[in-house]
Amino acid sequence: MMQAAQNPDALARIGQTALNTGDVNTAVTFYNRAALLRPDRIDLQLGYAQALTAAGKASDALGLLTPLAAKNPDNAMLGLVTGRLMIEAGRPREAVTFLQAALHQAPTDVHILVALGVALDTLGKQQEAQGYYQRALSLNPDDIAARTDMAISLALSGSYPQALGILRPLRGELAGTNQTAHSTAVENALALVYGLMGDHAMSSAILRHHLSEQQAQENLDFYDTVRRSSPPAASTP
Repeated sequence: MMQAAQNPDALARIGQTALNTGDVNTAVTFYNRAALLRPDRIDLQLGYAQALTAAGKASDALGLLTPLAAKNPDNAMLGLVTGRLMIEAGRPREAVTFLQAALHQAPTDVHILVALGVALDTLGKQQEAQGYYQRALSLNPDDIAARTDMAISLALSGSYPQALGILRPLRGELAGTNQTAHSTAVENALALVYGLMGDHAMSSAILRHHLSEQQAQENLDFYDTVRRSSPPAASTP
């Protein structure tokens, strides 16, 4: 046990096992020890950041990774993870910088392309965002995140029929599978599209399948706010 306490790889394995089983506090403890032993190991810093994020300490994870990513612009995975955390922290402009550096290192990485699209959508640059989603889909037409986020971007630019044309078949493909996270994302995207269209009944019906009454109403109120600032709907072909 004493040997393991000084072995960063052994500590990281314990941390990852704890993370996989939902014991986030243990994961943070062991990844922290591993990262302190080898601060030069980016993989250990990424594991520690993952554990911190799972423990609800995304700002701490971002504080750890931001300077590391700035010093290592050639590490695409580090740039991707840092960019995603920046998007979640409401810092999409900074996210774009890190993600573009990551894309320079890995120009065919679908995850980076999608993350760039999300950052640009957050900035209200739907046309640019859709360009990145399209690049991701040209590399992997079946990528669920790229398809879902493309649909959201289309809806934000007022192209509701196109957005529904992506999401409805995708919802059918995911029905009966164990891809819970993707299914929930698609359901939320559908609720958003219907909400932006002003169809409160359909949007509400979708939201109330997996949200409380209060959460569903908060989402509907948010959709109304976005709708008032969105461009006019594109006409149906």
